[in-house]
Amino acid sequence: MPSTIAPQFLLEGAVLALEQCGLLLHDANVLYRGGSYASAVVLTAFAREELGRYTILLDLRKEVLRKEFTIEEIQDRCDDHVTKQQAGMLSTVFTADRDSGLGKLLRVRMESHPQSAEWKEADAALTRISETKNKRVPSDRHKSRMSALYVEPISEHRWNRPAETSQAFAQQFMQDAVNDYAGRYHQGYITSDDSVLKHIDLELYNALEQWTGRPKLQPPEWPPIVSG
Repeated sequence: MPSTIAPQFLLEGAVLALEQCGLLLHDANVLYRGGSYASAVVLTAFAREELGRYTILLDLRKEVLRKEFTIEEIQDRCDDHVTKQQAGMLSTVFTADRDSGLGKLLRVRMESHPQSAEWKEADAALTRISETKNKRVPSDRHKSRMSALYVEPISEHRWNRPAETSQAFAQQFMQDAVNDYAGRYHQGYITSDDSVLKHIDLELYNALEQWTGRPKLQPPEWPPIVSG
């Protein structure tokens, strides 16, 4: 008979994954500041996977209250790279030139009244764009890790060269990841009287409060903004 997996075991695994995410992002920042942009992207992508593992394990913790899981099932849930990228995608970021189609939609939504026809039309269009992007981004981030790590042919006359990874790409890739980590660091882990977690998930808040061996997480650290 398979041994029963306790909710506390899954909570500990989730927090350790969040801890590893923070450590990897810290190391990625060290590499970035030293000019190793491709390696910074690789570590950041792995950090995102650990953020995804954190989310997956917390979801499993809720499920384990209703059914039993084996270690093998937990490993299977956390095995696929793209699946972990999907679970670790906690926000959608839009970047666009002011006069582009997307830029105009963003400007209309920011500047128009929420009850106006213009705002509703722009909001609906941005929702459709966001849904399409959310389906594509996890796979794109996995491909970015592969491109920053391996030399592979991309055509009959051209090789992918990780060393060509730009500072600007690395900075944006890292910034988005740190933003998502910071959200979990501040809202889903820190326990205090004014903690957001206390109001959105009191049971999880209490479980974290009662765990005396809970590790201290690496504070969020953003990469320097590329000048020019």
